[in-house]
Amino acid sequence: MFTSHSRRIAAALTILFAVATTALAAHAGKPAAGQQVRFPNGTWSALPQTGPDGKVRQCVLVALRQRAGNNGPVDTRFSINISRGTGLAIMIQDDGLPSEQVLDDQAELSIEGRAFPAVFFPIGTALVFHPGDAEGALAALGKTSQVRLRSDGGGIDSGAIKIDLPSEALSWLKQCGKIFDIAIDRPTDPNAPDMPTPRPRSPKVAFIPATPAGPPGMADKQKIEGWDASELRNNDGSIIVCMIRRHYVTGSEPDARRLATFFMASRAKGLTMMLKDSIRHATEGAAVEASLKMDDKPFPPFIAAVLGPDEVGITPQHGAALAAALESGGRATFKTGTDYQLEFPIQAGVIPWLRACARRNGIPIEHGE
Repeated sequence: MFTSHSRRIAAALTILFAVATTALAAHAGKPAAGQQVRFPNGTWSALPQTGPDGKVRQCVLVALRQRAGNNGPVDTRFSINISRGTGLAIMIQDDGLPSEQVLDDQAELSIEGRAFPAVFFPIGTALVFHPGDAEGALAALGKTSQVRLRSDGGGIDSGAIKIDLPSEALSWLKQCGKIFDIAIDRPTDPNAPDMPTPRPRSPKVAFIPATPAGPPGMADKQKIEGWDASELRNNDGSIIVCMIRRHYVTGSEPDARRLATFFMASRAKGLTMMLKDSIRHATEGAAVEASLKMDDKPFPPFIAAVLGPDEVGITPQHGAALAAALESGGRATFKTGTDYQLEFPIQAGVIPWLRACARRNGIPIEHGE
């Protein structure tokens, strides 16, 4: 089942996966809305695909190719799209690909011996890669015979895919994007979700000084749907915590109430969360009798304890269960045995990013894995 994040991406992307047949396809010419074409020199098909409003939502090139599988080569639908939902996107689709919800901002496209950092996410049985340097990636596609798609956070490595892309097919794609005014470097659909900025893969060990904001890595932030995401490092320079958090202020006065929501995947505890609220004043280490609901659905069992005067830590019995409860997005409600209640929103990309970060760095979501 899609999360709301995936549904928004799918609606904005409207991916075409069917490979055109010769009987239905005309020879390539000037791209025209809804007119499918096939290129004589190769097995590529193309279509300026329209949406419900009759306007072209994306320009699609698609062909049947082979990727590396666990038991040998696997036939996969390989497509190069210029979409209002993502900009330039490279995609593969087959029944053997993982569909778990992840959002990897450190994925990679290898084209012509060059690594292009990319954002990776799944939609159903399709895997989508959006390179940060879209213009450079598009140019490199015209000079190479093979492409490799890799996401450590998504657990996917396609191996070398021989694309055999004819120059007239790539020219058609570029022309299609220009004719229908679709940007390659960013989403232009106002309903498309925000995507993080692709980043090179983090080094396994990096010595970063701690800052007043917190441990090493805290100051290196990546925006994920309005949240701040960071990889925190130990004294030996290795990544030990994936953290994503958001701060809120209830007014503009100097004494305005300040709130924050933190989600962390750590080597020590798996997936946990922390809530900060400036109106709370409690004794560090004290247990807290509390309840937690996700969109009015109770979430048991967990342990809550005071981590600081204004901080409550929540440790679930099963981190995977908390991840499943959170990844659809919505609102969460935390109540204590007193009259205290705190409501906070959860964006759907929070857990997919945490899951990808944790997998990249060998950090369990479920404590004890």
